[in-house]
Amino acid sequence: MRQYDVKILPLTEQEIEKKVLWYNDPEIRKYLHYTDSFNINDSLNWLQRIKKSDTRKEYVIWLIDGHMEIPVGIIGLFEIDRANQKAGFYITVGEKQYQGKGIAKKATVLFLKEMFEKFKFHKIYLYTDVENKAARGLYEKVGFVLEGILRDELFYQNHYVSRCYYSILFEEFIEKWR
Repeated sequence: MRQYDVKILPLTEQEIEKKVLWYNDPEIRKYLHYTDSFNINDSLNWLQRIKKSDTRKEYVIWLIDGHMEIPVGIIGLFEIDRANQKAGFYITVGEKQYQGKGIAKKATVLFLKEMFEKFKFHKIYLYTDVENKAARGLYEKVGFVLEGILRDELFYQNHYVSRCYYSILFEEFIEKWR
């Protein structure tokens, strides 16, 4: 398999159109559970709000291919809780031709390393659908530990969705990725 390099940069207005395109794609949003479609104006306003927020950070995954740099996905933190030294994590590789190529794993490890160092978190956690086997495999390879199943956690598109709750502690991450 071809090896790609990645870098992570804060989301800017220039990437909003890509994010809107990705998040409106039915295949990608299958596990995102958004009910409304995204549009550029609302997304630009949202970006201005979160830039001022201490509880959310949005970044873009950039693929480096020779001299080209291509935005391929979104990665970030939500519910940043400084008092308890924890945050929620998410990732979406929106460019389908780059899914399943190891980019999400590389981006996740790079991003977590930076976030643990920068914010001194003790724990980073995430939620994913029980049926999302690709995501679960990624998280487990990176070192996230399944803490439990949240049965029928969401009601989405006329059915209940059970979700996995995963986490990784700083010490576990360092042990695996030093």
